[in-house]
Amino acid sequence: MSKQYLNFVQKLFKYFIFLFFVSNLHASKVIDIKEYLSEIEIVSKYEDRKTGLMYRRSIPKDYGMLFIWPYEGKQCMWMKNTFVPLSVAYIDIKGKIIEIYDMVPFSKDSVCSTKAAKYALEVNSGWFEEKDINVEDSIEVKKILANDK
Repeated sequence: MSKQYLNFVQKLFKYFIFLFFVSNLHASKVIDIKEYLSEIEIVSKYEDRKTGLMYRRSIPKDYGMLFIWPYEGKQCMWMKNTFVPLSVAYIDIKGKIIEIYDMVPFSKDSVCSTKAAKYALEVNSGWFEEKDINVEDSIEVKKILANDK
């Protein structure tokens, strides 16, 4: 085989490897959550965060509850007295989704963030996957809070 041919094959191989990795990268996006949720309930007081979605038999399909803590840190949620299967996204102070978890009704096990979170968004189970919203995407939290006044 000629040296020119081998160089061509090597370059072609590198190109395909590059395309393979690039095609598997997830491009993060900025989400205007109001385009996805028809109702967002904001809870920032301790008692409201403590109660969350407990005792509700159902929630609308495109409903979310945004939890706000007074500080950024490791945050935990649980499903005690919660009938509805939920998914939760932990969100950092800048609005970036850092973790997403599915939660089981009536579980008393804590579902905690492993990184510092300032917010959490609870929605119906599987909602994030259905809407193609992923870890590393950002939610315009300040826009939600500005519209809540």
